[in-house]
Amino acid sequence: MLLKDKHSQKIKIIFGPPGTGKTTHLLNIVEKELQQGTPPDRIGYFAFTNKAADEAITRAMEKFNLSRKDLKFFRTLHSMAYKTLGLDNRDVMGDKNYAEVSNYLQFKLVNPSKTVSDLGVQQPQDPYLRLIDSSKVKNVSLSHEFLNNREHIQGGFEKLSYIARGLEIYKDKHTLYDFTDMILEFNKRKDSPKLDVAIIDEAQDLSFIQWQMVEIIIRNCERAYIAGDDDQAIFDWAGADTKRLGLIGGERIILNKSYRIPKRIHSVAQKLITKIDDRVEKDWSPRDDEGAVKYHRSRFNNSIDFKNGSWLILARTNYIAEQVIDDLQMRGFFYEYKNRSSVSDKMMSAIQGWKKIQEGTPIQLGTVKDIYHYISGNGNIERGFKDLKDASDDVEYNYESLVVNHGLNVDVNTDWNFALDRIPSSQKRYINAAMRRDKNFYKSKNIKISTIHASKGGEADNVMLLTDLPTKVESNLSNKINDERRVFYVGVTRAKKSLHIISSQSNRQFKEL
Repeated sequence: MLLKDKHSQKIKIIFGPPGTGKTTHLLNIVEKELQQGTPPDRIGYFAFTNKAADEAITRAMEKFNLSRKDLKFFRTLHSMAYKTLGLDNRDVMGDKNYAEVSNYLQFKLVNPSKTVSDLGVQQPQDPYLRLIDSSKVKNVSLSHEFLNNREHIQGGFEKLSYIARGLEIYKDKHTLYDFTDMILEFNKRKDSPKLDVAIIDEAQDLSFIQWQMVEIIIRNCERAYIAGDDDQAIFDWAGADTKRLGLIGGERIILNKSYRIPKRIHSVAQKLITKIDDRVEKDWSPRDDEGAVKYHRSRFNNSIDFKNGSWLILARTNYIAEQVIDDLQMRGFFYEYKNRSSVSDKMMSAIQGWKKIQEGTPIQLGTVKDIYHYISGNGNIERGFKDLKDASDDVEYNYESLVVNHGLNVDVNTDWNFALDRIPSSQKRYINAAMRRDKNFYKSKNIKISTIHASKGGEADNVMLLTDLPTKVESNLSNKINDERRVFYVGVTRAKKSLHIISSQSNRQFKEL
């Protein structure tokens, strides 16, 4: 498969170590193709995630003055299969369909639409569906996947195979596809559009069947660029065929200058990744500045200044990441976790809005609605006024107008902690701690908490790396040590200025990496 055959002559493999500008390099290829007269609808740019595809489309539209319609083959592979097969939403398994399958099997399946979306991989939460999907993604038998997976499922393999058969019967009867089925059907039909150039990004994350799809696409194009970095292949557990990128035949290009990583952080990263033998050797250099690497015995001490630049707090799992939340709240630091702010915009609007009407400053209707949302209707707002039906977007409101016309029954001198009585006490304590630290704390969203997997592709001035390993990983570390080296390599290389490595609170295993 695309290794030593005639098609390798038209392939260029681009290895992009962290911060070397891989996306920019690929868009430069797009620009060169356009300058040479290649029609935009003959250029394929295939990304691993919707986020990456949208970023490529947005940057291309801005840089080349094109519309989204012009870039119809800037897609994920799943989206490409969906389009090529001529499917619509009615052809795809949805919540209703899985409910019907559950009834048919007389066995409740967990809602499969809830996926690990922040990682860019779509794995069903249901353990049975996850094993079924994983076997198809990896192109292995269901029994093989069952025997090689430590996940406990009730009823064992007999139950698993029963569900798998029932699911396939249902999908065949109603001619329905799940996401993996789309790829498999595309590969079966081999009906890829004719392209002049195909660009495959984040290739190290592709599964066995996605590589089959890539092969079909490339056989139907004139020029191909396959980009990725095997050192950042951290989705092996989700079915990624992590070794494939290093086996492809074709011209190899290594982007050898990082615009993100300073010298000291580069040194730590290299010590991790060069312990892996089965990898493509890449000689790349850091930025000229030194940067900083510091080791800490605890998560929070006076030497860590969260006010200095942007921060990523990274952990191996969400469970470990969440252990820092109480510390941050106690110290009054604003943060973002799972794309949600620690204090919602609505809550902050209500607090600031209440302070404004105390000062006599008029506020807009939207702010009034936020205030009313956090005031209980138990006498504090007269009956019938809670929904602000008679209010208008065309006017501004002060305390007097709210009392006279809109049923407000809270004394203007009441502190927001008591006026906004629907804000939970724990949240009030946190916000007050934040205000004591910095009255404008909510204006800065410089701290983000994330798993290392979810941070891939991101960066920050400073990274706090929590080195605790999940019990399951720690117990099987000797068999998975190279996987963990790659994971922490990705974590280390998110840092632009300083890296803070926090000693494990439960084990010493990180030093072994």
